[in-house]
Amino acid sequence: DPAFHPHNVPLVVLGTFILWFGWYGFNCGSTLGLHDAGTGALAAQVAMNTTVSASVAGIVVFTLQYAKLRKYDVVGMCNGILAGLVSITAGCGNVETGSALMIGIIGGFIYKGSAMLVEYLGIDDPVDASSVHGACGIWGLIAAALFDWGHHWGAPLDHFHGWDGFTCMKDANNACRTGIGGKVVG
Repeated sequence: DPAFHPHNVPLVVLGTFILWFGWYGFNCGSTLGLHDAGTGALAAQVAMNTTVSASVAGIVVFTLQYAKLRKYDVVGMCNGILAGLVSITAGCGNVETGSALMIGIIGGFIYKGSAMLVEYLGIDDPVDASSVHGACGIWGLIAAALFDWGHHWGAPLDHFHGWDGFTCMKDANNACRTGIGGKVVG
């Protein structure tokens, strides 16, 4: 029902900021330690990517909602922020900050398109959870491979990064695995 309106916007915003703050523990904590300069630099990169993607996705949704409704939609912006967080989580340690920006922009559009589709189909999802977590989660998985540091646009796929973020996936001889294409699991 289009007449459904959130009744406590300040608590929605507070909840969004609590989730956003916790996301830093999740994403940056995935570096599994800060025992040397390399993992510290990776955690900083992850924090930057998390911030950029969430911010830009929130702005995209806020702008789309304003263009559509001619009203400021803070709750839509909050869902856009969450969409950006979900979109960047899979690749947060394996992409450059410019790529995080694009992932967030596209994530904002994917969230809004998915939310509109869910509403059009009459599916009961009052907080757009399926659009935020489902659609943007799928986008995040695809984006992690599309925007990986080892992928150079216009050139054949060179290599993928594994758990360690800054370094490539290694073979048995401890050399970067190249030409692995779709065989990144293994």
